[in-house]
Amino acid sequence: MKYYRLWVLAFLLKFIGSAWDASYHFKYLFEEYSIPHIVNTIGFILGAFLLIQEWRRPHYMDRFSRNLITIGYVLFLIGIPLDFTYHIAYGIDLTTWSPTHFIYYIGTTMMIIGVWRGYFIHTKEIQPSWKSLHTWFAMYLLECLMFPNMQQENGAISYDQYIHGKSIASKEILELISDPASQIFGGIPEWVYPIYSILMVAALTILIIRFCRDYMIPVMATALYLLLRFGGKAVFAAVGYPTSYVPITLLFIPLGYLLIKKDTRVAGLVGSLAYFLALYLIHISGILITPPLEIWEFVPVAVIGVLTPAINLWVQPFLLQKTEKKIV
Repeated sequence: MKYYRLWVLAFLLKFIGSAWDASYHFKYLFEEYSIPHIVNTIGFILGAFLLIQEWRRPHYMDRFSRNLITIGYVLFLIGIPLDFTYHIAYGIDLTTWSPTHFIYYIGTTMMIIGVWRGYFIHTKEIQPSWKSLHTWFAMYLLECLMFPNMQQENGAISYDQYIHGKSIASKEILELISDPASQIFGGIPEWVYPIYSILMVAALTILIIRFCRDYMIPVMATALYLLLRFGGKAVFAAVGYPTSYVPITLLFIPLGYLLIKKDTRVAGLVGSLAYFLALYLIHISGILITPPLEIWEFVPVAVIGVLTPAINLWVQPFLLQKTEKKIV
């Protein structure tokens, strides 16, 4: 199991580097060789070493998993020069939703799914449990899906500091800000963020439950994600880096499916509404500095919560096909 623990370490380094990078760029201009990029690269290199070892002497993964990880690595490598070129042409990013960043997201997602699939097959004799590495791989996939929202989450506190004259951004950054709200929050419509969050977390939760048959894995993966985010927030605050709003209400979504197992549509509705309404109450109460939010957004959030369980219908044929192959 040491092989997959090293993959957990590789993804952890990428997790730290990415979170640090998101904070870094709210304080400093883009730099190719910043420390966050170096930390991310170390994780990338460790993963590449593990992948090469598996290609040389296949032992821990099937061919499809290796191919999927390899394609993910190739996409990520293609994204590096494209992202540098994008930054040279347009300077600092207005958003984490830029085209070149999505190449990174897609590549990283393929890497995580490939490694997780390899681990799933390698440990197929053991029932998946939240106490196993399944929770870590689920958490890394959740983090990858949630990373586009980091612009808004970092922007929430950074914007509050800016409008109160307490910004910790460098002079170069402040001189470039001409439209504070749009630039700090990434220029993406505010309603996109909560809708995107509920869609990604609900879909991931449902898929994990279907394939792992364990309702606790998505709950613990989300809890682990939030714990690491709070840890990063504390460290950044201690060293004078921009901090972010941690999306604590995301936990209500997998909890909804855990507590209401008989009807996934009701679970999706309850979980998504609890997520949004709790966030809205925090927002209007001023207890925490949250991203911008409007009450009408609960409508699409609720609709998505009800409809997302339909993913079960899409994966059912795959599961049946898998069962038939076993019988044959």
